[in-house]
Amino acid sequence: MAGQFHDAGLLDELIIQIGSVTLGRGKQVFPRRVLSPILRLVSVRQMGVGMVELRYEVGK
Repeated sequence: MAGQFHDAGLLDELIIQIGSVTLGRGKQVFPRRVLSPILRLVSVRQMGVGMVELRYEVGK
C-alpha cells in the first residue's frame, strides 16, 4: 500500500519501526527501490530494548 501512495505522490513522511527479532520472510515496504524523490532521515528514536523508530521526510 505504501508503494501505491508513493506512486501517486501522496507520501510526505515515512515512519519505520525495526525490531531485532528475525521473523523470517516478511513483506517489503516498497515492492521496488525508491530512488526518487530522495528520503531524508529526520529522526531516530530507541523504543525499549531491541526496537528503533526511523522517521524519513520524502522530498518533493
